[in-house]
Amino acid sequence: MYATVAQLAHRLQLDVDDLTEDDTAALTELLEDAGQVIDDEVGQPLLRSTDTVTLDGSGAASLILPRWPVHAVDEVTLIAVDGTETALAHREGYLWSTSGVLTRLGGCWPAHDRAVRVLYTPGYEEAELGSRVRRICLRLAVAGRRNPGGADSEDIADTRVRWHTPGMELTTAEKATLAKYASRP
Repeated sequence: MYATVAQLAHRLQLDVDDLTEDDTAALTELLEDAGQVIDDEVGQPLLRSTDTVTLDGSGAASLILPRWPVHAVDEVTLIAVDGTETALAHREGYLWSTSGVLTRLGGCWPAHDRAVRVLYTPGYEEAELGSRVRRICLRLAVAGRRNPGGADSEDIADTRVRWHTPGMELTTAEKATLAKYASRP
């Protein structure tokens, strides 16, 4: 999550000490939902994790990992068409960059589907994301609580009320802020 329950409670002017387990669960769900909106916009989870991916071979000297920035590549394994696996050693069989490029040394990557398995650590530490992503997450969670359906108006008899509190939708400015974290196509 990009923000804490305590931070969301503060935004909602709730006393953290007075929250019940149900309240905490509801606020946690709002933060998770807001985080998913952010992840969907950028096309990747932003927080650092250790992932295993199996990539199609490119037949070229470079492969691009799906998430970035990359902080570590722990294992690279070639998978032959018959299923035989060959582990590669860093600096002997491949190099990697923080931008997520795997470069094959002494040749090219295989040119078939599901040819390379990689265990690596992509993403950002919470501190690296800074206050911008946290602020967006909190605004989305607050909006989700105040306007869960994302309605912009309400009709009661002959009265219509319109307001400018969107549900969990990113603004144009927020999308621009998150663009720097976008995944590669």
